[in-house]
Amino acid sequence: MISEPDFKEISLFDLSDEKDPPEAIKENTKTEIPAKEEIKPQEIALTAENLWQDKYWEFDITNPTQTIRDSIKATMIEEGFTKREVNHIFKGLFFKEKIFNTKSQAMEYLKTLPTTYAVKYKIGIPPSPKMLTLQKRCQVQEEKWANFLQEQDKRWAGDFITCAACHSRINTHYITPPVCPVCKQDLRPQTVLKKWQSLQKALYDVQKKYEQTSRKHNAQFTGGEKWIIRTINSYKKS
Repeated sequence: MISEPDFKEISLFDLSDEKDPPEAIKENTKTEIPAKEEIKPQEIALTAENLWQDKYWEFDITNPTQTIRDSIKATMIEEGFTKREVNHIFKGLFFKEKIFNTKSQAMEYLKTLPTTYAVKYKIGIPPSPKMLTLQKRCQVQEEKWANFLQEQDKRWAGDFITCAACHSRINTHYITPPVCPVCKQDLRPQTVLKKWQSLQKALYDVQKKYEQTSRKHNAQFTGGEKWIIRTINSYKKS
């Protein structure tokens, strides 16, 4: 006996290509491409070219010279110098047994030398009565100078300032005091400029007199001593 064929009912919608999954499935099966990571610009590395021009260091004479070298070198590397740059700067460093009567006198001498160098200056000598008087005068002039500078800073605190020469009204956010961008003259009035020069000269004169008196007085005594080293950054472009 021949059996009847087993027919199944199918929908015409089922005749579509089954190899192509529904769109919803297609979307889920797409390979997601990870977003590119944002590349941040590298920070500009500190080099000897954009660090200080010269620097002074002071050490007690009880410190061995090698300890002084190592201490300065370690600090310079922390500031951004490379070991190679530091070794080059220290090449030829000489600790000279030359003693100056004051720190300022020692610094003046070191400024005349083209390379890194070390000398000594006297410390611990009691000042003379004349030195004490001049020291008080120095303090008075320094206070006057500091107060004057504070007053001048207030001149640029506002949004606008009027030029004393051409009377232009200038926006302080777009200028570099004290030059007027219009007439290229000083924005400050003549009375302020004269006071500036007068206070500067008074302070310079009393400081110079105190220094001269100190050198003359300290020359009579031995006192203590201290190393002062001037390191010169030969990589710095002047």
